[in-house]
Amino acid sequence: MARKKVPETVKDESKRWLETFSDLMSLLLVFFILLFAFGQADLARFRLLSNSLRAAFNGVTVFSGGMGMGDGFDANGMEDPATNMINFGSLPERKYEYVKVSSSLTEYAMENGLADKIAVNIGEEGIYISLSSALLFPSGSTELGPDGKRTLDAIAKLLNGIKNDVRVEAHTDDTATASPVYPTNWDLSSARAVSVVRYLQSNGEVAPQRLSAVGLAEFHPLYPNDTPIHRSLNRRADILILFPPEEEAPIIDLQLSTANNEPQQ
Repeated sequence: MARKKVPETVKDESKRWLETFSDLMSLLLVFFILLFAFGQADLARFRLLSNSLRAAFNGVTVFSGGMGMGDGFDANGMEDPATNMINFGSLPERKYEYVKVSSSLTEYAMENGLADKIAVNIGEEGIYISLSSALLFPSGSTELGPDGKRTLDAIAKLLNGIKNDVRVEAHTDDTATASPVYPTNWDLSSARAVSVVRYLQSNGEVAPQRLSAVGLAEFHPLYPNDTPIHRSLNRRADILILFPPEEEAPIIDLQLSTANNEPQQ
């Protein structure tokens, strides 16, 4: 019985598949280049947002040794749910205001070269804006310097957008004063706190009913007064935006927002 002939396979030597393959690789390359470019453009803003949110929910400082987290983002954008992956409206009031204050002051600090002189924290009593004494006052003085006045002008704009009361707490290190006008650190810190309050009222137009001043001398340091760097960090003025005790648990809405604001199911 004769065997059937198996037809020979005709080989395609044209290698046309390489054209399709090369087109696919080119498209993938362009796609990843675009992804990389978009990621680099928004990296600093994403860092700031993520660190602000982490601090808002964990109650820790955003910045270590100042505001060195890169470019800020427009806090006003948080009002528009169509432009955000996170619905900021679901944040408790204290944490919502904290994200706005910290992002705005970060941008101000970076633009003015003050990244190591301004910090924002959230605590039990409210939002702390910590300003280095070197930023506000010349050594041993209670008169505000030019940089200090410009910084307080920026802070006053934020305070006027928040209804809460404000307490200014001034601190010194443990070095004894050499001034007959301010014989103790109690006198010096109290006078500095009053200077900040008076400026916020007269130049910043913050309502005086909302303001109070406290001098705490050297008795509430951030660090032991054992090195020049620690002493400089302890010399500060804290502007505290007061909030009532927070009883509700932090809530975050991770649902994606849409441009047409479709109702949630």
